Amino acid sequence: MPNPLDYLTPAQIKELQLSPDELSQSYQPSGGGVYHCRGTEDAGKTLWIARFYKWLIDTGRYTPSEAVGNITFKGKYGYGYTTLKGDNLHQYLFDLTHKPYEHKIVIIDEIDSEFPARFFPNREQTEIAIRMWHIRKLHNVILMSSHLGRSTDLIFDLATHFKIIPYQPNWETDSMDFTIINRLDKQITDWTAYNVIQAMLIYNRRELTELADMPRKTKAKKIEHLVEDNQDALFDEISSDLPDYI
Repeated sequence: MPNPLDYLTPAQIKELQLSPDELSQSYQPSGGGVYHCRGTEDAGKTLWIARFYKWLIDTGRYTPSEAVGNITFKGKYGYGYTTLKGDNLHQYLFDLTHKPYEHKIVIIDEIDSEFPARFFPNREQTEIAIRMWHIRKLHNVILMSSHLGRSTDLIFDLATHFKIIPYQPNWETDSMDFTIINRLDKQITDWTAYNVIQAMLIYNRRELTELADMPRKTKAKKIEHLVEDNQDALFDEISSDLPDYI
């Protein structure tokens, strides 16, 4: 994206009476983004994330010490990398968008197990989710995967900049085809990633992405099953517990 300041004349800039520091900070293009990899079982969702993470590290755009996630990386890609799951991952995501942190990678494999589609109010999950809109301007990268269907919190899906549809890897050609749905440029393009076998070796492929034995700090509010003719009561109960800004 071109710098909008290039289209102003010196006289127009002088008229604003900005200091050199203010002028240097007046335009900072966004970087990073939210990448949501979706597919069926064994489609290569986690492998695509690992390949992209490897590329971000290999090209020097980020370092492992700037990355966290709920899968564990090995070798040089794990040096400095922090594995976070359950409430620890939730807390980091909250801090990421509230303190905020800049120039970070966050990997949320199987996000539908961490932030499932909800039929109940949950202030913590809502506050984390709505801040996903700020990820790109902070130069952060979110790499998440989920299964097909309405499996993930709707806000996370709406905040996605790039939706990735991977196809099963071809081991003979050491490659994997995938489709990118670019919501920023409104484009759909097809790509091929190579050297995917190396990427398969750098992460723990038999690891649970959540801590099943770790209790949550906040518990989902239990809502009694309501018959169809009493749906108003359901929505009244939900809306009364939503944050004021919703």
